[in-house]
Amino acid sequence: MTYRIFPIVLLCTLLLAFGYMRPSWGYNQATRLDVLHAVFTERTIAIDTFHENTGDKIEWNGHVYSDKAPGIVVVAAPAFAVIYGILHSVSIDINGELGWKISAWFTTVFSVGLLCALSALALFALLKKYTSAKTALVTTVTVYLGSIIYTYAVMLFSHAATAAWLIIALWLTDTSVGLLQSSSGNKKYSILVGVCLGFAIAGEYTAALSATFLWIFICRRNIQQSAYVLVGAVLPLLLIPLNNWLIFGSPLHLPYENVADFPGMQEGFFGIHIMPNVHVAWQLLGSQYRGLFFWTPFLLLSIPGYIMLYKKSAAAFCLMIITPLACVLFISSYPYWHGGWALGPRHLASALPFLIIPAALGCSRYQRIGLLLAGISIVLTGMGTLLQPLAPEGDLFPLWDVYIPMIMRNDVRENIGNILGISGLLSLLPLALAMAILGIILWRSIDTKTTV
Repeated sequence: MTYRIFPIVLLCTLLLAFGYMRPSWGYNQATRLDVLHAVFTERTIAIDTFHENTGDKIEWNGHVYSDKAPGIVVVAAPAFAVIYGILHSVSIDINGELGWKISAWFTTVFSVGLLCALSALALFALLKKYTSAKTALVTTVTVYLGSIIYTYAVMLFSHAATAAWLIIALWLTDTSVGLLQSSSGNKKYSILVGVCLGFAIAGEYTAALSATFLWIFICRRNIQQSAYVLVGAVLPLLLIPLNNWLIFGSPLHLPYENVADFPGMQEGFFGIHIMPNVHVAWQLLGSQYRGLFFWTPFLLLSIPGYIMLYKKSAAAFCLMIITPLACVLFISSYPYWHGGWALGPRHLASALPFLIIPAALGCSRYQRIGLLLAGISIVLTGMGTLLQPLAPEGDLFPLWDVYIPMIMRNDVRENIGNILGISGLLSLLPLALAMAILGIILWRSIDTKTTV
């Protein structure tokens, strides 16, 4: 039956989108790749040999280390191990220029990219429970090709992975204790919720805020299941003190305490202040510079969706409106809220999953508007991601000043089309054709029986 191919086609569609372009280079990605190269080739987490390509580092006791949370390195290690073995078998030095290029590309696609693609299956299953299959598909495709999840699934950042872990956690929570309807609880699924939340925090410390709100929600549903969540979170959370101990000899000493290039991190609680900034909150939500709703206007459907959600479940309504609001207020007090060279508000990645169900409900009510906003979101964020997911810091109008000029110049970063001998914007044609074909198959393969 055609619906049985749906999960495979969706997975392949997203992996193609995530892997078609060569990952952009920057400090954030490089510092994690440095750790992987150091671990596999030198058996150490010190990046002394490789650190010159990144500013996201600290110096301690005569050595250089990454300043990032350890979760993404652990997630990426299996993919790096595979490509390390492949390159070794064909006598390509993984520390050479070609080895770095191939390993970075492969590792990104089959770590963060694969995790995000798998979380899309969980999201579709969750949304299909509360909306139609086609609304669930439109919402899922828009989230993964028209939001910051797409932007940061194509690079070895933590943000897309954090959103993916939280989306899987929401699906597991619904399976265990229920989101919109209360359920008796399931020990196995509750433990897995904890695993996801633990990895989300181990990859991006600020995810602790969203994870805490979800855990409180589970507590109110079923106190026993909330204990199982904590049990599941223990092992991934231990990655944090283990990383601290390997660097400093102390499990409680975070690398961010020694960051020199970002002095704002030394203010407040690692840069976070008590008082939110209303102007910054607007920049995070509505501006062209970093606005979540500007780059993904589909999420505006969450406004009517919240009304519909409240009628279904007051508890779920509280979870899904309080969590994003708290994240926005929290990040608005952070001096580096803009995320440096970035597209969209990457520091709101842990808020995004809690907007999706309300947006899907809004889309089910206003289907034509939903399709229009979905298309705009995919064009805006998809275009930006394909052209350059790291827009220059401080450019307040990246759409007008960066992306449209890039299109006019026929300027596209390296991709599979280039390998096939196609240059410029035409190099995106194979991707467009493949995505169109896969999209048609996806649309025709869903029906009321579709499962993932």
